[in-house]
Amino acid sequence: MSNPNKLGPLVRLWGIRSQDLPPQTATADELTPFFTAILEEAIPFIDSAAPKSPSPTNNNNKLWKSKGSKSHPDSDARVEISERVVPARDLEAVAAGDEKKSKEAKARPETWCCRRSVHADAARRGTASWDEFERCFRDEHAQSESRFTPSVAAAREAARWRGCEGVVAEPATQQIEGEGEGQASQAWTHFGLALVEMRHKIGRPLLKDRTFPVLQMTCSLEGAREFLVVSIPVPDFDAAREKGARVALYVAVERVRAVPGTRDIEWLMATASDAGGALPMWVQTLAAPGVIWKDVPLFLGWIAKERGEREERGRDPEQGAETRTSAGEGASAGAGTGS
Repeated sequence: MSNPNKLGPLVRLWGIRSQDLPPQTATADELTPFFTAILEEAIPFIDSAAPKSPSPTNNNNKLWKSKGSKSHPDSDARVEISERVVPARDLEAVAAGDEKKSKEAKARPETWCCRRSVHADAARRGTASWDEFERCFRDEHAQSESRFTPSVAAAREAARWRGCEGVVAEPATQQIEGEGEGQASQAWTHFGLALVEMRHKIGRPLLKDRTFPVLQMTCSLEGAREFLVVSIPVPDFDAAREKGARVALYVAVERVRAVPGTRDIEWLMATASDAGGALPMWVQTLAAPGVIWKDVPLFLGWIAKERGEREERGRDPEQGAETRTSAGEGASAGAGTGS
């Protein structure tokens, strides 16, 4: 059975060294073991925060502590918040044999903050449709986040792996739903892998901006409306060392899925971070629950505005013709490129 207490070395705040990244020329066969290893850590971890099939035997309540819920006018759904601390001793066990990671493990535990919200599958104010979630968070994650997050000063994709097409990964066990619910192998497809940099304003002019370089993997569960986004820090990525900014860390696992038997979409995201510098970790830990939940109304408020702008363009025949022409040109120019 999948063990939510079992931790691994990849989906960790200490991140991945640049030298350990797959070569950008890697083929689908070469990328598959790497993706499988990430999934075998990420899936049980995020499932522990919100099991797909809650039962008295699930121990997520022992792992995750509720921090209450929040509401906002831009979201029809309330946002539930929880927290999990991964003790330094557990991280030391994972890091055994790696001197640098062992030192980092002793220095700090990982405090993960999680938010969960359930939304009606509809393209209307206060919620969003499945197509909108999929486009904004699986296909255009960094671009979308930069548009609806006020603290983002800049975002760029530094590298993309083109060998993802055709990858099928089957992690050893995971929680599945439906007839005969339980633990079984299930395939993940539609992979994407990119090195992304996000620059955040955290308190100008007193505090320097923070640049977060992450390796971002996206994938979809075969035969289901479900996808994952896993973000892992790459702290030694040289290009991230921008003038006037400090390199910071965050690790995250995001799960979006259509809830079987309903017309609802569950949006779940867990993250741990370290902004470094003069900000003590205890201050960051206290602030995190009050920060991450705001992404939900920020996204829903932004997508409602974007949806309205698209509808306006569609009602303007002259502008609509121009848009259709541009889209056709873009489709021709982009034929054969990866997602």
